[in-house]
Amino acid sequence: MGAVSGFVLAAAGEPTLYIAGDTIWCEEVRTALEQHQPDVVVVNAGAAQLAEGDPITMTAGEVIETARFAPDARVVAVHMEAINHCLLTRAELEAADLVERVLVPVDGGEAPV
Repeated sequence: MGAVSGFVLAAAGEPTLYIAGDTIWCEEVRTALEQHQPDVVVVNAGAAQLAEGDPITMTAGEVIETARFAPDARVVAVHMEAINHCLLTRAELEAADLVERVLVPVDGGEAPV
């Protein structure tokens, strides 16, 4: 669809946070993970889809790929069930072959540890 933006927050002595934003698994995400080696990665994982075309945010498979590519990072999957074009549910993501480092927080609550 076009360019998107992600953000890396880093400070001396603190964990590095990468907020991927509305994106799918792609070369730019891979490069950001390689370059910044974040401790925590937040991905929009609703598999959001418009009337036409492929998903514009990560699917369950792409969340898993992100976690596998960044084995030392904790991945937090957000942006599900809040907007009607986000087709991936928390239950579906939790049922996927997730690694231990993927957290799926509930609305208004804390992520399970």
